Amino acid sequence: MDIGLLDVQNQKPENEIELEKVGVEGLKKYVSIKKPSKPYHVIVTINSYITLPSNLRGAHMSRFAESIAEIPNKAASIEDLAEKIAKRAYQKHGFHCYTEVFGEFPYERIRPSGKKEKAIAEMFGKFSTKNGVKIVGVSVNGILACPCSKELTGGLTHNQRGKITVELDVSKSEVDLMDVIEICKESFSSPTFSILKRIEEKEIVERIHENPRFVEDVVRKCVQLLREKHPGKYCRVKCVSYESIHDHNVCSEWRGIL
Repeated sequence: MDIGLLDVQNQKPENEIELEKVGVEGLKKYVSIKKPSKPYHVIVTINSYITLPSNLRGAHMSRFAESIAEIPNKAASIEDLAEKIAKRAYQKHGFHCYTEVFGEFPYERIRPSGKKEKAIAEMFGKFSTKNGVKIVGVSVNGILACPCSKELTGGLTHNQRGKITVELDVSKSEVDLMDVIEICKESFSSPTFSILKRIEEKEIVERIHENPRFVEDVVRKCVQLLREKHPGKYCRVKCVSYESIHDHNVCSEWRGIL
């Protein structure tokens, strides 16, 4: 107990300015996430913040760690975990809390040969006690082939790996992350794979040349497919192409109501 010890955090600061985000980043937690087929286990990374009033010198940082430690190691989803941590931190601090949780999502994908292989997507959940907005998101790799180069060379083109990130507002209704992952994969010239035998590699290279897409095309395709599946939801879609013939990357982003 801290009886008799001065609470420095509650002192007035020298400069009375409200701070939008004060908190902790990079805290780890081992959790079991529910999945329709079976639960899976993952170590998540957590960032959690409060808005600090102008009349308080500092936040009680231990309360963030306590909020995370006190939440059970089982969660229905990564976004529900973010919500629980944020609400517990709100109770402890007395100020609104915004929490982000990042982890990995295991799934199966089908190679061109028809064989299955294990894959991993990046996933994240976010929740704000201030407005009750709950976000779930996923990042998936894919391949882009340049339509401009194909036109210039009479059929040849450069290609590169890209990453598409989708986040959706699930405050009122949930989404199936596997559905979102499939939409992301379909938006590229082709998905990526860990294992490709020669005949499969040939098929993938032919596929991307037959289906060249700019980074802008990928985002627009993804938005259109999401509109068909999840109309009316707030969404953000961003694609980054890790260019093979340039020193820089290129990107495209859309956000709005589907």
